[in-house]
Amino acid sequence: MAFDITEYLDKLPPIPLPGMKSNESIGIDIGSASLKIVQLKGGPGKYQLVRWSVIPLAGPVDAEKPDKAEMSPEEKRTAATNLLKNYRGSGKGIPKNAVASVSGGSVIVRYVKFQKLTRKELSKTIKVEAEPYIPFNIEEVYIGFHTLQDVMDEGKPKMETVLVAAKQDQVNQRVEILEGAGFKAAVVDVDAFALESVYDAAFPVAPEETVLIANIGHTQTNFVIIDKGLSIVVKDSLVSGNSINKAIVKNLGVDAKTSEKLKQTHGLLVNPQEKEAALNEGKKEAVGVSNAIASVAKDLITEIKKLIEFYAMQGAERQVNRVIISGGSSNIKNLVPLLSKELNLPVEKLNPFIGIAGAEGVPDEYQATLGVAVGLAMRRPGDVK
Repeated sequence: MAFDITEYLDKLPPIPLPGMKSNESIGIDIGSASLKIVQLKGGPGKYQLVRWSVIPLAGPVDAEKPDKAEMSPEEKRTAATNLLKNYRGSGKGIPKNAVASVSGGSVIVRYVKFQKLTRKELSKTIKVEAEPYIPFNIEEVYIGFHTLQDVMDEGKPKMETVLVAAKQDQVNQRVEILEGAGFKAAVVDVDAFALESVYDAAFPVAPEETVLIANIGHTQTNFVIIDKGLSIVVKDSLVSGNSINKAIVKNLGVDAKTSEKLKQTHGLLVNPQEKEAALNEGKKEAVGVSNAIASVAKDLITEIKKLIEFYAMQGAERQVNRVIISGGSSNIKNLVPLLSKELNLPVEKLNPFIGIAGAEGVPDEYQATLGVAVGLAMRRPGDVK
């Protein structure tokens, strides 16, 4: 789905932006714990990986003071700007045009039916048409839309439309980070739609199935249900990798930095035999970590089940066929089999580089982390439908 919030930015004219000499761009996923950067060349079916990077936002000072409270939002924005500025100056051939994204409580995605209008006509009246569906002050959001198909509703011609509203301050912050680092903000997308782009690229002929993608980030999880190649349900949750870290801190009394290491080192013990063996071998730490992860995984499973039930209520034929997980915490050992057992569905970890040449060297532990960045890298200035 081609979507761009910046098409409605007052401070940015409709893309393509002035001064663009090519349609090359770089995808930058500005996370709460790290920056994920991907550059691709080519197009659908012919993508090639040019460069990729994962840059932690925490610097040496944070590493020396593991008990230091997490950086404030302002500190994170400053760190992101400085790190991106250094990155841009570190190599040749890095495009000036950058694609970023937003998500979380500042973004609302609705699937609505508008009266039949041309795109130009709807662009002029979008605030009036959208206001009943937006729980924010309409003057404090940027609004975008994407028309899906024409339908008849109660005998009247209408068009099914994806309506997206993002709080202006959140979009502006993304733009300011990019511009402060010397980039041009070519497109501002939505995390869930970036994941859809990855799915579409991996499966160019949309299979007759419905997939739920759960992108487990540091401070939130993005959910998107894709039905035959089209995002149908989009939701964000505060259940996240950091939720697991906090549970480990509480259970074991360790600091935040150590909790992240323990999460990745031990993972989950998925059956009683494993737990019993760990206890017999004196591995109480592994059991404690597993219990902490399992408590948060239970919340994640509940969220997924609710989404699947909500989707099923939309029609008799609607059911999710499989689940794909991504994000840094998707690397937790045994998370995939636990989810598969509890959801009674096939579950797999995302590889966003399927079909992308030159990506063979990307380590497995980074692949799922780069999902959103890969989707952003697939965007090009001016590709809004």
